[in-house]
Order: sequence, then C-alpha cells, then structure tokens
Amino acid sequence: MGKKEVIAGTVLAVRDELKPGMPLYPAEDGTPILTNSMLTSARRCWKQTEYKYVHRLKPKRLGGPLKRGKWVHSLLEEDAKGGDWKALHKKLSAKFEGMFDEKEFYGDMPVEIDRIMRSYFWHYKRDTWEYVEVELELTARLPNGTLLRIKFDGLIRDQWGKLWLVDHKTHKTLPNLAYRTLDTQSPIYVWVARQNGYEVEGFIWNYLRWKAPSVPNLLKDGTRLSKSACDTDYPTLKKAIKDYGLDPADYQDWLDRLKAQRYEFGGMQTSGFFRRDIFERDPDVIDRMLLSAMRTADSMNGYDFTEPDAVERTVGRHCQYMCSYTDLCTAELMGHNTKPLLKQNYKVGDPMSYYHDRVGEDEERGE
Repeated sequence: MGKKEVIAGTVLAVRDELKPGMPLYPAEDGTPILTNSMLTSARRCWKQTEYKYVHRLKPKRLGGPLKRGKWVHSLLEEDAKGGDWKALHKKLSAKFEGMFDEKEFYGDMPVEIDRIMRSYFWHYKRDTWEYVEVELELTARLPNGTLLRIKFDGLIRDQWGKLWLVDHKTHKTLPNLAYRTLDTQSPIYVWVARQNGYEVEGFIWNYLRWKAPSVPNLLKDGTRLSKSACDTDYPTLKKAIKDYGLDPADYQDWLDRLKAQRYEFGGMQTSGFFRRDIFERDPDVIDRMLLSAMRTADSMNGYDFTEPDAVERTVGRHCQYMCSYTDLCTAELMGHNTKPLLKQNYKVGDPMSYYHDRVGEDEERGE
C-alpha cells in the first residue's frame, strides 16, 4: 500500500521523490540539515518522525502540558528581552477567554500561569543573570558533514562575566540527577555554541513545574486554613491569607519555612517548583554525544519512509504523554479511514518551520 493510500487520500507535504539516503531537509547545496528536536524524535519513534518531519503534520490543539509550556516560555522570553510579561500575559489571556473550546479543554489556564509566573519572579528576584542573547539560533557542521541547527532560549552572563547557555523547561515534576546526567541536548548545544565562537562555560537548565502552587483551602467555618498537606509556596500562601482576611501571625512558621526556599546564589535549592541545574560538560562527553548524533543523523536521512506500513512504532506508556500523533497512529494501525481525523486534528506545517524547532517546544514539555 502506498503512502497516499495510508494517509487516506489527504494531500500532505510529502515529496514523491523522497528516497532512502535523501535528506528530509536539505540546504541549498543538498547538505542535510537537522535540529536537536529531529534527533530526539528519531531516537524516540520512527512513526512519530514520519508524521512530524516527512508529512510535516502539526496538531491543531496542543496537549495541556505542552500548551502551558509554550505559554510560560513566551512570558520568560518577553521578560528576558526587557518587555512586560504581565502585559503579554494579559493579551494572551484575553485571546484565550475569547475561545470557548479552548477554555473548556484547558480549564482556567490563565489564572494558573499567572500564579506560576508571579511565584517564579519572586523566587528569582535576587538572581544575577544578565541576558546577552535571547532566542539565539546557530548552525554548526558535524564532522560527518551534516548541518545541525540549534535554537537556544538564552545566553547569559553571570556575576563573574562567564557565559552560559540557558534552556527553559517545564515539567510535571522536577527531573532527577540521572535524567540530567544522561541528557544528550546540553553537550550538543555547548558544542554548537563554541563552534560559533561563543566561549560558554556550560549549560543551565532552568526548570519550572507547569503545575501552579496550590491555594490552601479554608475551613467551612471560615476561621482557619485547612491543615491538610498543601503543595504551595510563599507568595501563594501569603496572598491566600490576605484574601481570606486571616491573621498572618497565625501562620508565621509556615510562611517562614516557605520563604526560606527562595533562591540564593550558591545556596541549596529546596523549592519544589523551580530549580536551576548547572553543567560544565567534559570535552570527552561532548565527543561521545557528537558520535551518537552523527549516527542518528545518518539513520534518519537513510531511513526508508516510502512504505508507511513498514515504518516502525516504538510503543509504550510514553505514547500518551510524549506524542501528539497517538490517535492518528492508532487509527492507521487499525486500518481505519484517517482522512476525517487528519482534517479535524491536524494541519500541514510550513516546510521551513523546522528551522525553528527546539526541544523546548517539543512533546517532552509534557513530561
């Protein structure tokens, strides 16, 4: 069965001449161009890669965690550029409120994100970052000739004048050390930056939980806050006490404990909502990751996507929260007519949109 039949007759941005060994995205001289997001997708699932980078399908509606992540990222970017994140949030919220379907699907997202951001900026009020670049896009040629294009959230200078790459990440829970140690993104990013003349010290993960700090519940009689465990932080608790008209002195121990979690450079990070992890990558680690990246690049550009039924699926629990194509993949596997599903849930993206791919905007924001 040919690819057009599997896609149920829907006209997609698939090149009929695509054959194994031809780059999915070639430069003007035919050199393959890849992004870190493409490498990540290929390592995760070939079927996902087909949908995303062969057919260039984009979901019309993002999953909740990914939607939050993109929204939060836009506010962080606005602040880094010297803009007013509150004004941008107000603008995005007004647009959101005008879309009934969005409100029904995502819930009260503007209020939750406002709470996340106010807590974030309170938490890092004493930080010493100075943004040198925001949304920096760089390209470097891998030793095998493939061009690797990367987009960084930021390049910052610390109090000693040293440069660091920064990537903002939103997660359901803050990742553990093993996840960060085995990360493939940061060494590649450091290498690309250095290839472009940026003498960066390393990489900083700027983690935020996409779950907003919880507002403590008030007892039914309205006299006190509930003593039940509450996943909250200092600004949220302080505001709740004020809004309920309670006496802060009655909750001073709780307030002091949460206030002590505020970020201090060089201090222990104890917040359950925000954390910054710094990595100074060893040259040998970078070399190993480059070898791995080149192998994946060769595999991706050499993969045979001409027979959709033969494209491999990597199936696991991650399909539910790290892939935007689970419904399409399931329907296609079951032999169903996918044309209505494609029309309802997907659109064909700009063929050049891969230039702006970033892991920070990929499905893993939904972890």
